[in-house]
Amino acid sequence: MTEVHHDSPAADVSEPGRPGGTRPERRPRLRARIEHELDTRSVRLAVWLYRRTRGRIMRLWRRRGVVLTTRGRRTGRARTVLVQYFPDGDDLIVVAANSGLDRPPAWYLNLRAEPRVQVEVDGRTFEARAEELSVEDARVFWPRVLASAPDYERYPQRTDRPLPLVRLVPTPG
Repeated sequence: MTEVHHDSPAADVSEPGRPGGTRPERRPRLRARIEHELDTRSVRLAVWLYRRTRGRIMRLWRRRGVVLTTRGRRTGRARTVLVQYFPDGDDLIVVAANSGLDRPPAWYLNLRAEPRVQVEVDGRTFEARAEELSVEDARVFWPRVLASAPDYERYPQRTDRPLPLVRLVPTPG
């Protein structure tokens, strides 16, 4: 399931999610597609379970999850997804990994079009503003992502695109 978008396919080891600078292999791409399909097809159930347990279900996997409700960039309809987050003070950091596919997740594209988002975390609901981390800030934060979720290391190996990190900043209100 699983945050400026870079159009250059060139690998840069200074960017998060681009260690080694090698082109992804075919088999990891197949795994990424399967993982993505499972995530996409189970999102309603995952959100329901998360809400029903007020986020406690995530503790089974020692993860932190957040329900994001974005506004669809083309339809204007509310779009809800459950993603993992990484705390940074009062802010939440999310990674637009999309299981390592070559395209970013729809929720990320929606946030780029409209950075206001509704956030549900641990039974609390609030409004937030999405801000993409700079390449340097993302590079500095990436080890914290891997410390909490070592499985994220496989996503950059599946794709040529950098994995954007997005800060969700609570807004007063």
